[in-house]
Order: sequence, then C-alpha cells, then structure tokens
Amino acid sequence: MALTLRARFKRLLEFTFWSFGKRPGIGNSSVSGRYGEWMGRKLLKSKGFSIKSTNWRSPKDRRLEIDVVCIKEGVLVFVEIRARSEQALVNGFHSINIRKRKSLVRAFKAYLSEIKPSPEHYRFDVIEIDLPATKDVKPRIFHHENVAIFH
Repeated sequence: MALTLRARFKRLLEFTFWSFGKRPGIGNSSVSGRYGEWMGRKLLKSKGFSIKSTNWRSPKDRRLEIDVVCIKEGVLVFVEIRARSEQALVNGFHSINIRKRKSLVRAFKAYLSEIKPSPEHYRFDVIEIDLPATKDVKPRIFHHENVAIFH
C-alpha cells in the first residue's frame, strides 16, 4: 500500500520532531509503533548495520511482514522491533508468542525465496523498546541478537 503525499509529509514531520528529541505521547499505539521502529533503525545504523528494507511485505501474501532487513559483516539480519509501554505486563521480547514466531518464519522464508543469490548466513534479532510513561525519561532499548527461531 503506497502512502499518500499527505501521509508521507506527516511521517517526515514526525521523524523531524523525533530527531530533535520530541517524543510522541502515550496512548496512540500506531504512532508509538512508528516511533519504536524509527528508534530501532537508528540503533541499527549506529551499530554499523546496512539497512536493505523496512516493513517488507511478501508480494504473494501481504500478511507476511518483516520490520527491518539489514546486513552486517556479510550476514543477512531479520529484525523484529517491539515498542511497548514500560508498564506493560509482558516485555517486548516475550510478547513474540508461538503464533507470531511461525508468522515470522514464514515471512523470512518468503523473503529468502525472493532474493538471488540466497545468502549463506542469516539470523533473527529482536529490538525491544520500553517507552516510559513520562516524557522526561528516555526510552530503554535492548538489542537481542541471534534469537533462536530457525530449525
């Protein structure tokens, strides 16, 4: 689904505000999710990852999505970004249940079938972002590397 010009402009404004330290308010989960993905991409870039794709969707099944696909040191890395309130009962890492894991594996396989040549090495990472209830506290970010999801 292509974004309208108005939606693209709105996203650009969000990214600009966030770059200057203004964070979104609590309660709007779609904006918090975009903010979390923006922070996750920023973290990956600062760690030397080269981002190939964001919000990739399978052309055959649009339900299959990968938040970020990137490369570091010749390894293809699939990244799931989970932004949640720090007051949530379950943290971002543990919020990836069995059903979500199966969906992610299907998405990874779909992505791998689309690219040629197929990479020799790949892995799955999770970036967990705990969004504080107050704006004067910075979000906490955890990068879980090489999470066991493949058999």
